[in-house]
Amino acid sequence: MLDSQKPRIFKYDNVRLLAIVLVVIGSFAGEFTARSDMFRSWFIFVSSFNAPLFIFLSGLFTKEFKDGVKPDNYRLSFYFGLGLVLKVIIYLMRRWNGDDVHIDFFRGDTMEWYLFVIVMYAVTMYVLRRVNMYVVMGLSLVLGTLAGFAPIGDELYLMRYFVFLPFYAAGYYLTPAKVRRFSHRTNVKLAGIGFMMLYFIICFRLRDSMYPLRELFIGNVRYAGVPIDGCTFYHRLLCYGISTVLVISVVAMMPNRKFPVLTKMGRNTLGVYFWHVPIVLLLWHFGILSITRLKMLGDPLWKYVVLSAAVVVALALSLSVFSWPFRWMLGKVRTMPPLACMTMDIVIVMGAVVGNLIVE
Repeated sequence: MLDSQKPRIFKYDNVRLLAIVLVVIGSFAGEFTARSDMFRSWFIFVSSFNAPLFIFLSGLFTKEFKDGVKPDNYRLSFYFGLGLVLKVIIYLMRRWNGDDVHIDFFRGDTMEWYLFVIVMYAVTMYVLRRVNMYVVMGLSLVLGTLAGFAPIGDELYLMRYFVFLPFYAAGYYLTPAKVRRFSHRTNVKLAGIGFMMLYFIICFRLRDSMYPLRELFIGNVRYAGVPIDGCTFYHRLLCYGISTVLVISVVAMMPNRKFPVLTKMGRNTLGVYFWHVPIVLLLWHFGILSITRLKMLGDPLWKYVVLSAAVVVALALSLSVFSWPFRWMLGKVRTMPPLACMTMDIVIVMGAVVGNLIVE
């Protein structure tokens, strides 16, 4: 499923590292948006492009399904199972923290959604492999826009699936080399830096106007649930435009060179993605992120401490040791016969169905 590039394009490792650091910052900031204007600004800034960027990159490194190329069923099975494991871990830790939450294996608003929709996207592009790319791109944009009117939400992660489908499709039909050549242009780099700086300022100076868009950027709420009067399809199109320009800007800004240690960390984003939410919940459990304790440091020092902690956690989890278990498990999955792998998928799905019925 993944297309290995020779020679390796280091730009994308650098982009992944920046993106995953921002994901962790967003998770930390999301815990304090009700108490800090600064974190509200950080949250809307990060959420504007992080999910579209990762999904675009996932599509970009997926081989086009032609000439006998098929989805990597082993990797898809692994992602699906890993998503369920992450959901259970987050649920147990939130219960441990005293939260009154319930587990639902077929919906949710926590981080596991990305692992599920990536599986759904790969299957979708394989099914549509003979359909003209312009038809698929146009259809994905229409469906993503109309999804806000549909009576769906977190069920089967369908809302996010439709909302972010255009970014996966765009990456799928492009190639890493083409994107690198385009983003390497001087005018694209300068425009990207300028727009990123301008948007960052807007998120801080006009946060009250920008923050209501958060639900559209997160992608799991119908238009009726967005805190904007008369929210409709053109608000979604506005967010699509912002996210698209920001994704281009981030890719253009990143240099195509190998930085000692850091560039290699960009290959370990799965470990950061999986572990960082349990880490945040653990910090909450032991009171380390207690707002009362943090404010003893004074304002704005406590805010910079939280941001620094987010960066440290992201970089620490980017070390290979935290991603090694996933590479090891994927290697074990690949040794399974295809029939056994299919049986495992069926068992996982049946277990989720039974678990859901028991919970209900």
